[in-house]
Amino acid sequence: MSVSRRDLLGASALLLAGPSAMLRAAAGETPANEGGGPVVLCWNENPYGPSPAARAAISQSLAAGCRYPTDEEIAALGAALAAHEDISANHIVIGTGSGELLRALGLLYGRDGGEIIAAHPTYEELTGYAQHWGAAMKFVPVDAQLRHDLPAMHAALSPHTRAIYICNPNNPTGTALPAAQIREFVRSLPPSVVAIVDEAYLDFAAAGETASVAGLVPQGQRVVVLRTFSKIHGMAGLRCGYAVAPPDIAAQLAAACMTTPNIFAVRAARASLADRAFLADCRQRILASRARITAELTRLKLRYAEPQGNFVFFDTGMPLARFGDLMRQRNILVGRLFPPYDTWCRITIGTEPEVTAFLGALREVRSSA
Repeated sequence: MSVSRRDLLGASALLLAGPSAMLRAAAGETPANEGGGPVVLCWNENPYGPSPAARAAISQSLAAGCRYPTDEEIAALGAALAAHEDISANHIVIGTGSGELLRALGLLYGRDGGEIIAAHPTYEELTGYAQHWGAAMKFVPVDAQLRHDLPAMHAALSPHTRAIYICNPNNPTGTALPAAQIREFVRSLPPSVVAIVDEAYLDFAAAGETASVAGLVPQGQRVVVLRTFSKIHGMAGLRCGYAVAPPDIAAQLAAACMTTPNIFAVRAARASLADRAFLADCRQRILASRARITAELTRLKLRYAEPQGNFVFFDTGMPLARFGDLMRQRNILVGRLFPPYDTWCRITIGTEPEVTAFLGALREVRSSA
């Protein structure tokens, strides 16, 4: 592969312009719908990633695409993650996205009729897979603020309970609980129950709203914390995630995993982990766009759950199927139905032009309702 002088000059200009310019270039940020395709705001993807460092790592690895990632490379990523979490490497399990780890946990604790407690609605990767393997699921409705109802979840404990799943911030509601509440809840659980805390969207939480509870692991608590490169790192298509867990659970979890991350994911994840300036700028832009959406929802008098992810869950005021059709007519794809919230929509925060297009379409739909 040859690199022209023009390519080098363009790359240099982007670097000199700073992270914001790189974000716009990385995301191909042009006016929404310029290419004629729909604006995709239904999958909670981060349109600004992967970072330039991750893209460079992928580009430089194309020739190695015929190879498996070596044990040394995977171990190096594990060591980098351990340093990032300030914990020893035997607490880290790398998976093909946190989705694989969630499924493996659902299998470990749900098979043979194992009881698992989870909120409703919440992310369904673990719960659905656990049910597939015969788990006895107990779903506890979210509270009036659409947050996990920890007292009700604790009351649902039984001698058969093996695990409790907490998605914080929660998907699809976007709400988050303070870390102190989750820590207190985990410490109150019997030793036979493992807490599984999914922090996929933690990087988008507003300052002071919540924090990671991974620090419970070295304290000896029976807790597994899950993180992913699919969200703030913008690597959903590459599939890489990890768990922080006590060594005995980490060993069981690693044994239950069924795949190995691909070479591009391993190398891009390590590069992205160090690209802090890009990640910080990406977070700032998404939070700014999130504020634009909630401000407009407030103006339109549409109720929404307090968002702490890269999406907003709001009441459209009409059946979601109708709202989805009206938005599709305006070339915008929105999130699916999450019963029992039949009029509520989960909208992903896209690029700034995509958010502008969504807000314009939302005003049109509301004015014609």
